[in-house]
Amino acid sequence: MRLSRPVYESMPPFYAAIGALGFAIAYLDPDGPQSVIAFVIALVMETAALTVFLRRQDYRARSREYSGHMLDLPPS
Repeated sequence: MRLSRPVYESMPPFYAAIGALGFAIAYLDPDGPQSVIAFVIALVMETAALTVFLRRQDYRARSREYSGHMLDLPPS
């Protein structure tokens, strides 16, 4: 599935915000299973935010290195 650039660029901050909210819920209400669930969701969302951010950064670096021109191979 392909996403438009603005949607894809806004995913890491959105994921990080959800993760921060999960950490806040786990911190403010430390008793019970909902705290553990909120912490696990927060950890997953922060990992997803970091993953998407680093993949975008790598894509930008690679696109600067490679201009996209095809190599001309000699006819066989």
